[in-house]
Amino acid sequence: MNKRKTLKRKVDSFLYNHLWLKYILEYGIAFLLSVLSAAIFAFGIVCFMKPGLEGIPDLVSGGSSGLAQTFALALEMCGVHLNSKSSNLLFSLCYLAINIPLIVLAFIGIGKRFAIFTIVNVGSVFIFSNVMQGQFFEQVAYFINSNGGLLARALFAGLCTGLSSAIAFKIDSSAGGFDIVSYYISLRKSTATGPYIAIINGVIISSFYFLTGIRGNPIVLISGEYTSWVGAICGVLFSLIYLIETMTIVDLINVRNKKVQVQINTENPDLPRLLLANIPHGATVVKATGAYSGKERILVYLVVSTYELKNVIEFIKEIDPESFVNVTSLQQVVGRFYIKPVK
Repeated sequence: MNKRKTLKRKVDSFLYNHLWLKYILEYGIAFLLSVLSAAIFAFGIVCFMKPGLEGIPDLVSGGSSGLAQTFALALEMCGVHLNSKSSNLLFSLCYLAINIPLIVLAFIGIGKRFAIFTIVNVGSVFIFSNVMQGQFFEQVAYFINSNGGLLARALFAGLCTGLSSAIAFKIDSSAGGFDIVSYYISLRKSTATGPYIAIINGVIISSFYFLTGIRGNPIVLISGEYTSWVGAICGVLFSLIYLIETMTIVDLINVRNKKVQVQINTENPDLPRLLLANIPHGATVVKATGAYSGKERILVYLVVSTYELKNVIEFIKEIDPESFVNVTSLQQVVGRFYIKPVK
């Protein structure tokens, strides 16, 4: 453990003495993760949500991609007939168009670095959604639909979308679409991001399946033929599974807005001062007496973000190995709490 810490310190020291290399590594990793996030999202769309293949009904994904699907459905109801290739192209163009004002919001309300890597993500989704065509992806779509049906497709699509958004959030970026809006709101309210994504996507999904019901075309599956309203209602139910899974994965991985209370029981009177010098948060000190030993002790209370917790615990143990630390999860923090700004 000590060797690992020593190596980490040496690497950090080297990078701070070579800032150009530090920025190259930081931005290079962020770029690669943005592309990976886009590839995962596009794979979920092409294979599970919108395969565009005969006998496999579409599921709506929500967000800007869901709006694009809804727009394509509205065009079809107006008499515009699209084949599989033109439908994918229309979806990609709509996805780009919807993201333009949202990226402007990211530049103005969140941060330039955030917006730049969001552009990388959105552009990569456009490329991947048109490149991921052919026999391999069709076989994946047919196999999952044949062996697991709509439930398996909803689960795999939720996994792809959740991972995509969470990876993007991990590098202080987004997967585009209404992830930008939810990120903006969560920064202002300092709460978990997933519920905002779920609310926005729920409205979009309801609109899509309402149009599906109005259209009146029967849903033809291997198991039989169903009315459009049966297909719409069932589509909403399977999409709810998709939304819940997406929200759960995003909030599980994205810990930026999660906070915990740390309670430290210590005999070291210098610990609060050292904590304030090394951690960008305040603390409250309470004098106490040990029930068993009768010795005077102090209780230090502070609130930190979950992503800061590991470093805080390591720092406490380094200063006072004999201290007793208790960590409690918090639902929300109201008041002045420092959050590292998004660039």
